[in-house]
Amino acid sequence: MSARTVVVGGGLAGLLAARRHLAAGEQVTLLEAAPVLGGAIARTEVAGVEISSGAEAYSTGAGAVDALVASLGLSAQVVEPRAGLASRIVSEAGVHRAPAGSLLGIPARPLGREARTVLGLPGALRAAAEPLLPARLGHRPGASVEQVVSRRLGRRTARRLVAPVVGGVHSADPRTLEFATASPQLHAGLARHGSLVRAVRALRGGSSRTAGTRVHSLSPTMAALPEALEAELRDGGADLRTSAEVTGITDGTAGSAAVPECARWTVRTGVEELPADRLVLACAPDLAASLLAEADPELAAAIPEAPAATVRLVALVVDAPALDAFPVGTGALVAPGTAGIRAKGLTHASAKWAHVQQAAGAAHPEAAGPHVLRLSYGRPGEELPAREDIVAQALADASAILGTELTATDLLGSAVLDWDRAMRQARPGHRGALAALTALLEDRPALELRGSWRAGTGLDAIVRAENTLISPPTDASTEGRPA
Repeated sequence: MSARTVVVGGGLAGLLAARRHLAAGEQVTLLEAAPVLGGAIARTEVAGVEISSGAEAYSTGAGAVDALVASLGLSAQVVEPRAGLASRIVSEAGVHRAPAGSLLGIPARPLGREARTVLGLPGALRAAAEPLLPARLGHRPGASVEQVVSRRLGRRTARRLVAPVVGGVHSADPRTLEFATASPQLHAGLARHGSLVRAVRALRGGSSRTAGTRVHSLSPTMAALPEALEAELRDGGADLRTSAEVTGITDGTAGSAAVPECARWTVRTGVEELPADRLVLACAPDLAASLLAEADPELAAAIPEAPAATVRLVALVVDAPALDAFPVGTGALVAPGTAGIRAKGLTHASAKWAHVQQAAGAAHPEAAGPHVLRLSYGRPGEELPAREDIVAQALADASAILGTELTATDLLGSAVLDWDRAMRQARPGHRGALAALTALLEDRPALELRGSWRAGTGLDAIVRAENTLISPPTDASTEGRPA
């Protein structure tokens, strides 16, 4: 009899785990509490235009997601950002082109024109001196992004270049986000090269592209990825259940009236008990800890806290011919505390993706210049704009970022979406806690814990983490999600 595997969680990590166990010849049941699979990869329709309502792209740095996409037969749907555009950084210095070749906002060339424009000459000189500092400065276990960057490159680099990326990409506070978890490659690069600037140069290899353009997406939306995984799993015989909330897990070796005694685990939902020889928890860390509290209290206690940051996304479809010039390129990230702007980031989706612009034009042939914008809100410690006020706020923020006045009369449609569990905050000590957790899991081969809270931010990180279970890990670099 083949092993029975139960996967809890139907986001990308859960779908990939189910795929791996199904390929190994196991009986796979996947349980997802939401009504649809895909987690933070989702789609919605705004004013007749279908858009990605969660993750809108993936990093191409390691090639892991491109390889997955090809294996699913989706290569023909891969799209690249429009050529020749770049993203912007918005701070107290104004709206300026993001320095090319940067990583986590750290510039490879602090004295280059783009970095100098954002930092000013004093800030650029301070950052340029970083390679002369002792390698040990700021490089201690558990240090936050703010501690490492401000000590090595100065407060202006931390505030104007790094904080917008940490807030927009990681939905985190640089004062509490662990540096080693936010960018493992920079953490390792600092140890290897003795300098963050030299590490960025080595990792970027002289690239002249900004972070927002080193990505791919899928047409018509990124939802094509989980949909293809779902179809493959169903065709292979996996049992995929949505709106199936798991209420508890017990050690199945103790037996149950409904579960064979040979099962290692008993997984309870509101309507049944499922036997599992193998268990994969591809869900939030707090939920995983809660579910394991009875079955494995030692492991449950070892799962690090990684609180979620609620992100409120506003999608706007506007008729604004002035935006045909793509005034901020692919979009912009906003430094915390920037006067007059509450959004943490804006993606000019119809500038970044030609297929989105085509879809907007097809949906609104009567409009002179239909455009799709996505604005995100929600840094830790900040109060979200009220849902009833946020569209007006988004129009005002977009006007300030784009340098073009947008009003309700320009609006063709809007949507407001909340993501309250997707973005996890890796606090100082997270990396060490994960190492201890991994050691405990080595003695529990029938149990897996998967998800972005272990793998890192972005689809590429999740796919690469899954690939380490299939083939030996590589030392490829990665990067975070764009705004």
